Amino acid sequence: MQAQSQQDQILHDLELRISKMLRSGVYVAGMLMTIGWLWGWFKHGDTLSSFSRYESKSLYETLNWAVITHDQPLIIGFAGLAVLVSLPIIRVFLTGVLFIKQKDYILAVMAFAVFTCLIASFLLGIEL
Repeated sequence: MQAQSQQDQILHDLELRISKMLRSGVYVAGMLMTIGWLWGWFKHGDTLSSFSRYESKSLYETLNWAVITHDQPLIIGFAGLAVLVSLPIIRVFLTGVLFIKQKDYILAVMAFAVFTCLIASFLLGIEL
């Protein structure tokens, strides 16, 4: 009985750490995007005025141009966006790990299958 209680406590602590990590990730992503937006606003003025006409650019082109022109606000904003987008992927992976620790292997396989599909969808959707 004591061993089961200790195992439950370990799983609860793991779930709590995952939750805290995700919450921290949202805070970091929000801070980075806010800093990037405010810095860009102070540096370039009205950043929304550039949206008067649509230009199709790939993510690679946009980031490459930001690096070439040393546009730190844009790079910081994209870093925040990358953190925010990666959080659900990390959550699915850690859920699979949690299912393995709970010895629920069917749900673990399903979680890792979802994780694989998420990674594949991102890789197939990126237009470099």
